[in-house]
Amino acid sequence: MLLTGKYNDDPRLKSLPLEVYDTVVRSLHGDSRTLFAGKFATIFAGFIAWYKSGETALFFCFCAMIVLAATRAAHILMFNRNKDASLSYEDLKQAEFRYRILSGAYVTMLGVICFVSLAVTNDAVIHLIVISATLANVAGISGRNFASLKVVNLQAMGVTIPLILGLFLFGNIYHILLGCLLLPFLLAIQSISMHLRATLLEATFQALDNKTIADRFEVALENASHGMAMIDSDGIFLVVNERFAELFGLAKDFNLVGSSLTELTVQTMQSSRSPLIQETIISERIRQCLVGGKRTQFTHTQPNGVTVEVTFNPMSEGAGVIVLEDVSDRVKSEVEIRQLANYDPLTHLPNRRYFTSLVKARIEKEGEHAAFSLYFADLDNFKAINDSLGHPIGDKLLCAVSLRMKSCLPEGGSICRFGGDEFVIVLPGVTQKEDCERFAQRLIAEVSKPVLIDGHLIIVGSSVGISICPDNGNDFDQLLKMSDVSLYEAKSKGRGTLYFYSDSLGEKIRRRRELEVDLRRAVQRGELTVHYQPLIDLETRQITCFEALVRWKHPKLGYVPPSDFIPMAEEIGLISKIGRFVLETATAECVTWPNDIKVAVNVSSLQFQQSDVCNVIATALRKSGLPTNRLEVEVTESAVLDDLKETSATLRTLAQGGIRISLDDFGTGFSSLSYLHQLPLDKVKIDRSFLESIREDKRSLILLSGVTHMAADLGLQVVIEGIEEEEQLAILRGKVHVNQAQGYLFGKAMPSEAVRELLREQTAAGGNSRSAQIAG
Repeated sequence: MLLTGKYNDDPRLKSLPLEVYDTVVRSLHGDSRTLFAGKFATIFAGFIAWYKSGETALFFCFCAMIVLAATRAAHILMFNRNKDASLSYEDLKQAEFRYRILSGAYVTMLGVICFVSLAVTNDAVIHLIVISATLANVAGISGRNFASLKVVNLQAMGVTIPLILGLFLFGNIYHILLGCLLLPFLLAIQSISMHLRATLLEATFQALDNKTIADRFEVALENASHGMAMIDSDGIFLVVNERFAELFGLAKDFNLVGSSLTELTVQTMQSSRSPLIQETIISERIRQCLVGGKRTQFTHTQPNGVTVEVTFNPMSEGAGVIVLEDVSDRVKSEVEIRQLANYDPLTHLPNRRYFTSLVKARIEKEGEHAAFSLYFADLDNFKAINDSLGHPIGDKLLCAVSLRMKSCLPEGGSICRFGGDEFVIVLPGVTQKEDCERFAQRLIAEVSKPVLIDGHLIIVGSSVGISICPDNGNDFDQLLKMSDVSLYEAKSKGRGTLYFYSDSLGEKIRRRRELEVDLRRAVQRGELTVHYQPLIDLETRQITCFEALVRWKHPKLGYVPPSDFIPMAEEIGLISKIGRFVLETATAECVTWPNDIKVAVNVSSLQFQQSDVCNVIATALRKSGLPTNRLEVEVTESAVLDDLKETSATLRTLAQGGIRISLDDFGTGFSSLSYLHQLPLDKVKIDRSFLESIREDKRSLILLSGVTHMAADLGLQVVIEGIEEEEQLAILRGKVHVNQAQGYLFGKAMPSEAVRELLREQTAAGGNSRSAQIAG
C-alpha cells in the first residue's frame, strides 16, 4: 500500500526531490525531547528488570540499551545542531542511513530484552514491565518514524520478532495468544505509518507546488512590462511589482505592500513634487472602482509626461487587481496619426478634409445664422519657380507663404492648404464686400513681398477668388466651387487680382460646364474636323505646306473658336485624344496631295506629358503610309520649357526618324535664344505679334529683322505668321530674312475638300508644275 490521493502515482515518489527528501529526513530527527523521555523510560524499565532478577543476561542487555541510546542521542543532537544548514542529497542519505541503523538497533534491543526476560525468569512483574515498555515504544514507531517506511518496517520487525519468539517459546497458552494479537497491531502500525507518510508527502508536494507557482508568479510579476498590484476591499496593497512603483515614480526604498491608496498618493506627490490634485485622480478613480465592483479602464497623464492606462479588474470580497500600462508611445503615435490625417505635413496647416469637416460642423451648428467669407487663393507662376529652382525651394516657399497668410488672419479666421499651391481661408463674420476686398488685398500684398530662400530672392504673387455666406448660399461645397471659379476669373483678368463671385459669373461657368460636356460628346462622336491653312514660299509663291488646324462646329453655337475649346480640352484631359485625331486625319489627308506638299501638326505640352508622342506619331504615319519627311511637328516654346531635357530627347528621336521639327510662336516664350541650339529644329515660326507695329515703329522692324537673320544664321528656315495685307508683305520684302509666310493674305484655314480643289486648280493653271502656285 502506497500513498493515497492525487500524489499516489506521482513519479516524484520514485526519487524524491531534494526539498521533499530534506523534509522527510528532518522529520525523523525532530522533537528530541520526547525521544529522550522515551529512552529514559525504557532504560529505567531495563534497570528494574535486571535489578529485580539479578540475571547477568539482563545486565548486559541493560548496558547495551544505554550505549545504543547514548549513540542515537548523540547522532540526533549533532544533526539538529546544523538544522539550518543546507544539506546535499548525499548528506541526507547518510543521515537517514545512520538514523535507520541506530534506531533499528535500539528498538531491536528492546525486543531482545523481552526475549531474555521470558527466557531466564518466570517473574510476571518483570515480564509486565519490559513488555509494557516495549509495546509503548512500538506504539510510538508510527508517530515518530512514519516519514520513512524503511525505518518503520525495520523497527517493527526488530522489536516484534524477538518478542513473539519469546512469547511462543517460553510462555503458556496466554502468552501465545498475546503474540498472536501483536500481528494485527503491527499491521495497524504499518498502515497508520503509510497514511501519515502519505499525508506528509502530499502536504510537502503541495507546498512545493505552491512555492513553484509562487516563484513563477513572482518572476512573471517582476518581469512584466506592465505595472501590477492587488488591493483588498479597504484599499490596502497586498501585492505590488516594481514596474507599478516605477510608473508612479515612487522612491525605490518605499515598500508599497501594506500601504493604502492614501499613502500611495502622498508618496507619489513627494517623489514627483507634483500638485496633490494631480496625483489623487488615479487614487480616487480606483476607490470608485472598489465601491462599484466593475471592470474599469481609463488613461491618465502624469505630471512627468508619462501617460498610463489604468485597468481595474474586481475580485471576490471587494478586492481588485490594478494593471498600469505605459501608453505614452501609443498616445504619441495616435497624436501623430491624427496630425498626419488632419494636417498638411509641409505647412502644418489643416488639410482639405479636416478643414472642410470643421467648417461644415460650424455651419451646421450656426444654421441660418452662419455668416462668413471664403477665400480661394493660389500662387502666381509657382510652377515655373518650382520647376526652375527645384522642389525643395518650392516647398520652403510654400511654408513661407503659409506663414505670411496666417499672419494676415484676424481673430477667429482659419486657413488650410487645399492642395499644391492652393489655400482656402474662412473669416467668420466678415461679409461686407469692402471688408472682404480689404483683407484680400492685404493678403495679396503680403504674399507678393520678396522672400529670400537659400540665396534666391523670390517674388511670387497671388490671386484670390471670394464667395460670401449667406449672400451666395450656405452650402460649403458650393461656396468652395464659387470661390474656385472666381479665382479662375481673377487669373484670366491678370495675376495678383481678386474677384467676387456673382450670378453672371455663375452663368458663365454654367455655360462653360455645358460646353465641356458638349466637347466631350463631340470628341466621342467624332464631330471634330480638321482644316488646313497654306504656307507659301515667298520666293516661288508656291504652297509648300499646310498647317492642320482642328475645328469644332457646335450644333447650336456654330464654330467655336479654337482659343476657347483647346484650353478647355487641356483642362479636362481631352487634348491627347484630339491631338491623336488631328495627327491621324492630317497624315491620311496629306497622302492624297502632291508628293512635295507637307503637312504641319501642332503638338501641345500636355501631349508630351500625357502620352507617348513618338509612338502616337509613328502609329499615324504607319496607318496613313505617309513618308516621315512630309510631316512637320510644331511645338511651342511653353511645351519645350515645361521639361526641356525630356522634350529635347523626344524631338531628337523624331528628327532622327526624318520628321521635321518646327518651333511655333517663336519669341513669345521666356528665353528663346538660350535653348535654340539645344533642339533639333528645322524651322522657326515668328509670332504675328511682331507685325503689329512695323508700319508705325521702325524699332519693331529692326527687332524682327534681327530675329530672322539670327535664325537664318543658325541654319533654320523662317516662317512669319499673321500676314493679312499686301502692305505688310511689301514692308518685309528685302528687309527681313523670311523663307515662308502664312496668313489670311494667302488663304484661310479650309476643309480637306477645298484643299484638294485648290491644289487641282492651281496645278492645272500652272501646267505641269510640281506644286500649286499662288498668283502674286
